[in-house]
Amino acid sequence: MGRPKALLPHPDGSGRSVVRALAETLGAAGLSPVFVVLGHARAEIAAELGEARVRVTPVLNPAWRSGMLSSLKAGVRAAAERREVGWALVTLVDQPFLSESLIRRLTERAPATRGPGDPPPAAVAPADPEHRRAGRFGHPILLSRRLFPEVLAESPRTPEDEDRGARRVLARHSAEITLVPADPRELATMETPEDYARFRLLGSPRPSHTAP
Repeated sequence: MGRPKALLPHPDGSGRSVVRALAETLGAAGLSPVFVVLGHARAEIAAELGEARVRVTPVLNPAWRSGMLSSLKAGVRAAAERREVGWALVTLVDQPFLSESLIRRLTERAPATRGPGDPPPAAVAPADPEHRRAGRFGHPILLSRRLFPEVLAESPRTPEDEDRGARRVLARHSAEITLVPADPRELATMETPEDYARFRLLGSPRPSHTAP
């Protein structure tokens, strides 16, 4: 993108940054605590989060240059230290149209069981029609606490693995993932400056997807 996505002005024209708007959406959906993993431009992002209408706990990832997996593990580790946390919603900063409604739809499915005697799902994830046709799902992903140890034990085999996050963990539990219907707009991600310009000008962009 050429500059930190987190600090871009939100496409809704509110004057908030992308990261501040996301933190406030998570808080409005009833999530607590809200952790934000920081690496590049951490001082500027932390200052911006100080203006948010929700309490945010920064988590420093000194290994941020290595890729997404290191940031995921930093966030999951922080969540695991809170005994009261049973689930962790893993979000991407570049989903400006992630809605409070979708977050609530995901979290409402977390405690549900699949049937008599069956455990709750290992994860809950959104999927729009395109995802479902391709047998995939998008972000954010709600991870059960029972997956935390597996995520923290992940060791990348190749440099590419660092940017695949929890993909291998989720693949091992694919039969235990509950999918929640989502609109493509809710899952849209900003991958390029062109995406960002389209989001700002059109308001209903043709999304690109980031799947685990």
